[in-house]
Amino acid sequence: MYRFLVKYFTTPLVWTLIGLSSIIFFAFNILVWLFTAWWDKELRLLHRYSIFWAMFYIRINPFWKIDIQGEEHIRKGQPYIIISNHQSAMDIVLLYRLRMHFKWVAKREIFNIPVIGWNLWLNRHIAIDRTRLKGALKMVKEAQYHLNRNTSVLIFPEGTRSTDGQIKRFKDGAFVLAKKTEYPVLPVIIDGSMEVIPKNGYTIKGKQVLKMRILPAILPDEYREKEIGQFIEEVHTLCVNTHKQIAPQYYD
Repeated sequence: MYRFLVKYFTTPLVWTLIGLSSIIFFAFNILVWLFTAWWDKELRLLHRYSIFWAMFYIRINPFWKIDIQGEEHIRKGQPYIIISNHQSAMDIVLLYRLRMHFKWVAKREIFNIPVIGWNLWLNRHIAIDRTRLKGALKMVKEAQYHLNRNTSVLIFPEGTRSTDGQIKRFKDGAFVLAKKTEYPVLPVIIDGSMEVIPKNGYTIKGKQVLKMRILPAILPDEYREKEIGQFIEEVHTLCVNTHKQIAPQYYD
């Protein structure tokens, strides 16, 4: 009976509320943009509004709890290349909990999704065309532009959401960017989000602890002399080992 109610009553109700509230939030988003974009060139106030928007969905659900550790590794005023594993659409909401100013790197198709894509466009997040080499080069150029203006960049190095919870192979984009720009790489490990919203489903789970582990930043001196393949492998191993500690069930 519980599963029946969640699937056929609670889930449709929650998605309806999310849809309606997103339209309202986006309307105010436009107002914030109109009043601030002409002088706030990195759209910091607009990003803070996006944080408020994302945290609204966490706060109104008493059954979702965030267990975050490692915030002391974030140095205020330091731009980072943030990398995170990707389990669910819920990751997008959860990562705003970092309360850092950053630009997402997202595949271009997402920018065409109503409300979500419009918000990405309005905030001048970074679109990447993964079908073309020029798309990757353009991403690196845009990311470097924002990093040089004290804005972090957030990338999912797996390139897509995991279907089984395990952290998959990392693509090289974030690491090429790091080697080119020599900014610190900040690994963030997420768990629990795919239980809230699975990749291939829409049923929303009620009670869930969402875990975030912010690891110490990897400084340029630590990776400058390394080959790109070694750099990727070492960071991937670090992330997987951390994930195994908080979610061993995926690796048994």
